[in-house]
Amino acid sequence: MKKLLIAGATVAAIGLGSFAIAQPAGPGVRHHEPVKEIVKHLRGLSLSDAQREEIKTLVSAFKDANPRPVFGDVEKPGVDFASATEAQISTFIQDEIEKRNAKHYAFAQLRHDIYNVLSEDQKATILAREAQREIKDKTHRDAFANQKQHGMKRMDREGKNDRRKPDDFLFEGIELSDEQIASLAQLRESSKDTVKANRKALRSLKDAQRDLIRSQSFSKESWDALFSEYSDVLVSAGVERAKQRQAMLQVLTSEQQAKLKTLHEEERKLHELFRP
Repeated sequence: MKKLLIAGATVAAIGLGSFAIAQPAGPGVRHHEPVKEIVKHLRGLSLSDAQREEIKTLVSAFKDANPRPVFGDVEKPGVDFASATEAQISTFIQDEIEKRNAKHYAFAQLRHDIYNVLSEDQKATILAREAQREIKDKTHRDAFANQKQHGMKRMDREGKNDRRKPDDFLFEGIELSDEQIASLAQLRESSKDTVKANRKALRSLKDAQRDLIRSQSFSKESWDALFSEYSDVLVSAGVERAKQRQAMLQVLTSEQQAKLKTLHEEERKLHELFRP
């Protein structure tokens, strides 16, 4: 038996938490600290005092209208991803995406308003920075992929390729047999092409959202139209991710599943200790 130390997560998070919903402000955005991402983009633009005051007013209004959630104050999903049907999962994810889209629009509106505060030269500076960053990021991704591929081949030759994959970090404290580990690896491999296609579509959506935010045609109607265009892709990505998690859970024995449920409940109670 091999013991995999896997990050604990609730069954609901297994189904949706890893599901990447496209974020309106581009790469690197964090939902709990969206303003920090804006600050990064505004650095070095030599904002005037008038611009700073205008941006400060916009940010203050955004914070007042969109208070940060209380730590640990997360509503328990109304669906059990371990046993839910595909139709139930699809309905739940559709509802969650629509809720999040409303929050994303509020942040997109803030970014649009701030972008319009900038001068044409400042806007050009931001665009030039992003073009350089995209080239740099692609270079890093390609180099990392090549390095990873060569490293995997070398470890295969040496019989040392026993590294854990991201999806293995799912069952903290659960001991898995060699057969179970092999089954998990097969599940990852079988979904690889689908995951890749979904990621590509989500990147396209993020790029389209970014371009819309900076255009004069930005509005609630145009934002919702773009969301509607990609809605099926978002739901499909979430459903596929949840189905994979279901399949991974089914690799476990009933005893292992019971232990996992107990560990998740313990983790939930520990989180409760930190609620204000």
